[in-house]
Amino acid sequence: MNKWVLVTGAAKRIGRATALGLAKSDWNVVIHYNRSQAAAMKLADEIKSLGRKVLLAEIDLLNLKLVQNLIPSLNAEIGPLSALVNNASLFELDENDPDGSEHMTINAEAPRLLSEVFCQQISTENTGVIVNLLDSCTPSKGFHAYIRSKQALKAQTLKMALQCGPKVRINGVAPGPVFPGLRESVAHFESLYLSTPLRAQVKPENITATISFLIENSSITGEIIHTDSGAHLLHRA
Repeated sequence: MNKWVLVTGAAKRIGRATALGLAKSDWNVVIHYNRSQAAAMKLADEIKSLGRKVLLAEIDLLNLKLVQNLIPSLNAEIGPLSALVNNASLFELDENDPDGSEHMTINAEAPRLLSEVFCQQISTENTGVIVNLLDSCTPSKGFHAYIRSKQALKAQTLKMALQCGPKVRINGVAPGPVFPGLRESVAHFESLYLSTPLRAQVKPENITATISFLIENSSITGEIIHTDSGAHLLHRA
């Protein structure tokens, strides 16, 4: 089959696991990355070893002009995409992005623009699906710009699910504690997942399984699935 999926931020962490998981399910993969060229190239070799096709796309999501042109450039080379996974994300302290503009651009505006262009390239004979990566365990202090940007992405996921049907389905996945943050100690990370109802770290393959489920199940749109060992229940309580 000639199904192509674009995974943003695919070189590392959840993006990498997602790209590999979809390749194992017979998807050809466009690996988007910004600065992680070596990791992206290594991932490309792994996907090729599975017998799937792969393309590399290096762009900075802060440049919305490049974002807008990404999918059309891919269409010219491989034809229409069938799926889009908006995984790339900026997670910085507020002091490193005082006005929150970089978080909003990378975490909300770039996914919105990619999604709009993705929907435009779906013909009347085809259907498509988008999965946006949200967050079930947002920190309470020092990361307000990050939280606002993820809230904006959640809102536009639901809004665009209404607007883009019936040809395109749009859903979200809200992961829990999968990997320690770059500034996070192992002890703090362990305390985070041990405080969840399931008292278990979320595995990358758990996230990939949820993404694959949403991609393959043609009856689901406008859904947010928490894959977080029950962490979201603590916030509700």
